[in-house]
Amino acid sequence: MPEPRDPQNPAQPAGPPPGTWVIGRVRGIRLTMRFTWLPVAMLLAIGFAAIIGQQFPDLGGWRYLAAFAFVVAFTLSILVHELAHALMAMRFGIPVSEINLGFFAAGTHIEGERKSPFEEFAVSVVGPVASLIVGGLAYLGSRAFDEGVGYVALWELGIANLIVGVTNLLPGLPLDGGWVLRAAVWKLTGNMHTGTVVAAWAGRVLALLVLSAPVLIEEIWNRQPSFIDFIIAALVGWFLWMGSTASLMQARLRRKLPALQVRTLARRAIAVHSGTPISEAVRLAGASQAGAVVVIDGDGKPHALVSESAVTAVAPNQRPWTTVSEVATRIGAGHIIGINDTGEEILATVREHPASEYLVLDATGAVYGVLATADIERAFRGR
Repeated sequence: MPEPRDPQNPAQPAGPPPGTWVIGRVRGIRLTMRFTWLPVAMLLAIGFAAIIGQQFPDLGGWRYLAAFAFVVAFTLSILVHELAHALMAMRFGIPVSEINLGFFAAGTHIEGERKSPFEEFAVSVVGPVASLIVGGLAYLGSRAFDEGVGYVALWELGIANLIVGVTNLLPGLPLDGGWVLRAAVWKLTGNMHTGTVVAAWAGRVLALLVLSAPVLIEEIWNRQPSFIDFIIAALVGWFLWMGSTASLMQARLRRKLPALQVRTLARRAIAVHSGTPISEAVRLAGASQAGAVVVIDGDGKPHALVSESAVTAVAPNQRPWTTVSEVATRIGAGHIIGINDTGEEILATVREHPASEYLVLDATGAVYGVLATADIERAFRGR
């Protein structure tokens, strides 16, 4: 399913998440796989091998190889599902950085927002449709076999993909169907935020229905639920509840983006030469009521920043003998931000070029101040 970036963590790294293998690239999209794939794959293969062994006892140990091949084929079908999301997003010009594979939490990391309800609908619905197509083809392929391992494997693969496709179309976040519902509400109301809230609450309703599923099964079909039924319901319900709750939080945070402005968040800064003692820089900053220090070269051009933590790390009695250049951090590529940047532009800079502080220049290219990541995070929490 498509996963937008979390605005609550604007400085999150662009690299692969911890606990994953990088297995390759497709159309520039990094493919990763969770370390948990292998043990889960082995468990699923053992379970499927038992089914094959009951139907084809003559296979002997080969049933394990056949079962593992089925698990690999199912993983590839998940990749098809996620690639459908990614390629559709790229068709609309939306960047996609990564596809992370796993049996229960695969995701496509889409870097930008969909610009219209139609784009939202197309990117979201194409994944389940791809799973339904793969499931249908696998089922039709099984008809070519009257019996045997090929028939069982293709039939099971078809059913598995049909389940994935139908389940993902359920109308509630974080499922694909939830994003489809968001697109529909967005189209009807003209408000993307309203669509997110409605789809997230629908996801919470789905979570409660899943949690109560074992009891409903007993009441409606008069079947005694097993312990495994309760475990599965708890895991799936927890996944849906946490995903829908996270979507609600992101919706609230995104409402704050237009109010975030570099002009109001930036700390006033003073410019000093590299040989200036820290004590003198602190005195000048206090006199000017500035909250940051920028180090300039002989031509008056800024080239480094002095953070508050760097000053604090120097003992007061050492500050007259320590120059700002000894504790300054050079301004790196991408660590300069415009005074008129707002919301999404701020988050894009912080996400693509992580740093603790950024130099802010005004419209003429002169030093305006310094924007600290800590101030951005406080703005998110406090507004």
